[in-house]
Amino acid sequence: MSQEYFTVRLSTGIYLGLALEDMATVAQFEQKDICLVPGVAPFWYGVVNFKGSLLWILDCRRFFNLKSEEEQSNSQLTSVVLTHNLAGTSKKVALVVQQLSGIMSVDLNRSTPVSTSLSSALQSLCTAAVEKDNKTTCILNTEAFLEQIYQQSPLMAA
Repeated sequence: MSQEYFTVRLSTGIYLGLALEDMATVAQFEQKDICLVPGVAPFWYGVVNFKGSLLWILDCRRFFNLKSEEEQSNSQLTSVVLTHNLAGTSKKVALVVQQLSGIMSVDLNRSTPVSTSLSSALQSLCTAAVEKDNKTTCILNTEAFLEQIYQQSPLMAA
């Protein structure tokens, strides 16, 4: 059975597949508009007012412990907003990515395990890897991902 994923590039050679049903929107944020929050984990850029509510902005490279070969040079951050219901409440977070790649259809029966050469953070939150168009895309488990960031960042629940 095939499922659709929105793919993004996190870093050179590292792609992530996000379940299409968990995608809310794609947005760009100016770094100057992001409010820093003292005392939170270093993988957070901070929060922004997004459509009338606070939205946390996650630095994927820091969260997944990826090499930072290309620093964010411009003031605009490209983000994918994920949303998912956890424990009866809707959780939302913006993932800052390097590049948007598009939608791909994936047959998870033809997937492989996630490479052990990737960071342990990425390995633990991805369910499979898919080889397509000469690139490997790791499929993110949105529920496990959101549970983990909400556990690591108690201020998000406030």
